[in-house]
Amino acid sequence: MPLKSRQGSAAPERFRVLVVDDSPSIRHRVVEKLRTLNLDITEASSAEEALDLTLERTFDLVVSDVEMDAITGVQFCRVLRGDPGMADIAFMLLTAASGAHTRFWGRNAGADVYISKDDMDEQLLPAVEDLMKGRTPRRSRVPQLKGSPLARVSAVLDHHLFDVVVQSEVRRLMNYVNDRIEFGEQVLALAAEVIGCPYLVLHLLGPGGPTYSIRARGPWPQDNELPGMAALGIPEKSLGAACTTVERDPKFGDGHDVVGGPSQTYDIRVAGETLGALQVFGGVSTCGDNDMRSAELIADALGVVVKSLFLIEETRLLALTDGLTGLYNRRHATKRLEEEIARARRNNTGLCVAMCDVDHFKAINDEFGHGAGDRVLQQIGASLSEYVRRNDIVARWGGEEFLVIFSEIKLTAARIVAERLRGRLANTPQVEDGPEKISVSIGLSMLRPGITADALIEEADQALYRAKARGRNRVEVAGEERRSKPSTIMVRQAGESPQADEDQRHVDGK
Repeated sequence: MPLKSRQGSAAPERFRVLVVDDSPSIRHRVVEKLRTLNLDITEASSAEEALDLTLERTFDLVVSDVEMDAITGVQFCRVLRGDPGMADIAFMLLTAASGAHTRFWGRNAGADVYISKDDMDEQLLPAVEDLMKGRTPRRSRVPQLKGSPLARVSAVLDHHLFDVVVQSEVRRLMNYVNDRIEFGEQVLALAAEVIGCPYLVLHLLGPGGPTYSIRARGPWPQDNELPGMAALGIPEKSLGAACTTVERDPKFGDGHDVVGGPSQTYDIRVAGETLGALQVFGGVSTCGDNDMRSAELIADALGVVVKSLFLIEETRLLALTDGLTGLYNRRHATKRLEEEIARARRNNTGLCVAMCDVDHFKAINDEFGHGAGDRVLQQIGASLSEYVRRNDIVARWGGEEFLVIFSEIKLTAARIVAERLRGRLANTPQVEDGPEKISVSIGLSMLRPGITADALIEEADQALYRAKARGRNRVEVAGEERRSKPSTIMVRQAGESPQADEDQRHVDGK
């Protein structure tokens, strides 16, 4: 019976089918079966002849033998799939071989259907009807690959070899997944070898993100100014995480102004999850089709590698953080404190440590349950992270205790910040099914010559105990004699004194 059009009526034109087989008997057998479907059938005795015919005529379906001399059916299929002008032609492979290698090669050649000749009597016609279902006869499309059949095969195979080599090089980047910054540099170094565009940006999400790596070969603002970043679509808040490599190339022009120009974004994904993106910017020039295709190829191959990077980062994060609050755990906080003390002494800057303890926490657990207690700790941790400055460090020290490391700050400013934290935490909204009010007591200590990290923590702890003893919901400073009545820490207004102005800048410098 004749095939139907997509609308269900008889097709205005017959589908054109090219049957390719070097065995006249097999070719005749296939053609006779296909005639029952009222198709316009053309025969070819070799893939070379078939390729010549595709330059002269338009076909909707190719039914080809796999094993043929010179050019095989698999190579023929690859040529059509690699030519944008003919990639939509339906392709069916027939084979008499039953080996696993042949079956694998046939299934992965890009063919729509792979049928054994032993099963052809039962499967050929249903497979053709299924392939043509919903289609309409193709209009004439000019093949983009020209030349002799062997030249066309060579071009496609070279094209696929390039893909395989690029994908192999991307997999080699697995050697750098232990370091996100170096990984970004290596990705863009590879991309720059095959993408002839002036600006490349790698955006990574995941546990260590978001981060941006940039490789610029065109004009770039002096001192990596914001306009250059903004032109490449990088938000201002991410500038501190951006890694930039400027490699001037005269063919992309000179000057100091980045021109956004044409751009294209290729998502890096795996199993439906978006992991980041590879962005290509043309600047004042236009990137070619090969550049865009290479960028897409790299982004596609990066999915599994970037996922490995994220898994390593997640594993590290689990080792460094507290499972309940997501803050640094005690072990990592101790290491960071040692590092910050060394940096403060090296740069001759101030450092203070605050030990914060939730007041009446046992009573909260007893009255509202441990679930409410957990929510209180989560809320306190989130609030501390939100209120401190960007370069300060917040950690869960243990139980209901939190450690805050204030870097590059004097004691006066640290006291003001600690008092603000205490006041804001006391006014934090009630947690679900928890206490109406939450408060913390804070002990504060300051880095001095000769003091160790352990001694600094011990001093903060002693100040915390004193805050508890003197009524809770207050700040006490180590080594400072305090009156028995609570004292009020006032935030000075700018202009009261030069020292007050400096302290206020530390307080507001989040």
